[in-house]
Amino acid sequence: MEAWFLSDIHLKTAEERNGKILLRFLRSLREKNPQDVHLFLLGDIFDLWVGGHTYFARKFQPLMDALRDLKQAGARITYIEGNHDVHVEGFFQKKLGIEVFVEAQYYLIEGLRVRLEHGDLINRNDEKYLKYRSIIRNPFIKPLGNILPGQFWDHIGNKASKKSRARSGHYRVSNEGPLIEMIRSHATKAYHEKPFDMIISGHMHVFDDHIVEVDGHKVRSINLGSWFEEKVKVFCIRHGHGEWVYINS
Repeated sequence: MEAWFLSDIHLKTAEERNGKILLRFLRSLREKNPQDVHLFLLGDIFDLWVGGHTYFARKFQPLMDALRDLKQAGARITYIEGNHDVHVEGFFQKKLGIEVFVEAQYYLIEGLRVRLEHGDLINRNDEKYLKYRSIIRNPFIKPLGNILPGQFWDHIGNKASKKSRARSGHYRVSNEGPLIEMIRSHATKAYHEKPFDMIISGHMHVFDDHIVEVDGHKVRSINLGSWFEEKVKVFCIRHGHGEWVYINS
């Protein structure tokens, strides 16, 4: 079995560079042995997707077709929402049959106990974001994601994205060390909630692969970084071993 982990692609269109890379990657999984594939999408795959709107599905139609084909060919696909793709089960779960979660999930993969999450709860000092998250995840807010038209959310998202992209990019570059420390510290805290062999997250846009020792146990902490780099790489577990794999662009 092969488990693949992707996050933080932040697609605006299916036609951009990373949209084409993702499309080729999904098709390559289908062409191999899809019955042996478990694809994990760990949030912020899209720069914005709100609710179960067909508006967003049409916007990314080639990718939706590729995911549907991969699922129908026998692959298992799991989506853990991020902070840019929220309440997506109305389409991904109901239309494509892809399981969708919000909070951290645990899986036994090739003998490894793996904790998976988007990673937006790693930085507990980001009070502004935590407040935003409590609002957007409020069950009373969720219906608005489907009631308000997709074009509305797309317009709002595009305006907000320009500001946040420049701000978050500068913050990441100037705070990469502290962010890595947060990722590793989070692994220790999460282990005490429920033990695991490996924790995989995204959100922080920082590539990190580190062994953390917790209570005498060695735990591998992985942060998937982002697809903003010149060369795109993803993480994979196969034959009981985790490895980074570069995707041809």
